[in-house]
Amino acid sequence: MTNETAFSYKQGSSFLHRCPACVKILLLPIISLSIFYLPPYFALALIALQTLVSFLLHFTVREQARDLRAVFYYAVFLIFVKIIGSLAAAISAGTLATFEFAVFPQAILTFLTSEKETWLLLLKLFCIIQTASLIFKTSTSLQIREGLEAMELAVRRTLHLKPLVDGRPNAPVAQTVSLFICFIPQVSKNWQQAERAWKARGGRKSLRMFAVLLPVFFSVGMKQAYNSARAISIRQRTSE
Repeated sequence: MTNETAFSYKQGSSFLHRCPACVKILLLPIISLSIFYLPPYFALALIALQTLVSFLLHFTVREQARDLRAVFYYAVFLIFVKIIGSLAAAISAGTLATFEFAVFPQAILTFLTSEKETWLLLLKLFCIIQTASLIFKTSTSLQIREGLEAMELAVRRTLHLKPLVDGRPNAPVAQTVSLFICFIPQVSKNWQQAERAWKARGGRKSLRMFAVLLPVFFSVGMKQAYNSARAISIRQRTSE
């Protein structure tokens, strides 16, 4: 079940798996900024390269699409909002009465092809999430936490802050950030478990499914976050 969730680790012995997590974490913002500031050809080339690397690491199409599904949902939502905005503008301008619904599909096609900036944004977001997906799939939760701790301890030594407390590494920021990052695959797992339970009871994927499952989904997530916070608090009290 864990291997079927988004942004889940997949065991391997490749160069990316052996690469220190702190190096991959540092490369993520550098690559992300490069994607936004360099021409779109860079994003296209990087997408092709990362797709090739994913296949070389034996990541299936389904595993790759599972992590990139959020971009597709965002694209559908963005296009829907823009179309509604265009219709609202036509209504306010009083030109909706002259709109011919027979050519509505052609109008949508013209609208989509004219939204160059939107497609460039989605292309860059796709590339960034693909980069993050490779990091998650080649790094365990423990490696991510240790990488963030190593980075924070290096900063503390540079700024002459306390890197150790009672002989133990003092990296509270890294622990908080790693807890947040590592909770992302758990969120995906919770939703997939709820969706599987719905389908196992004969339910179909519809608006009613989201209306029923979303409250349960948020409730389970809040409960897990509360249990994690209590566990961390108890661990800190027992270590004092």
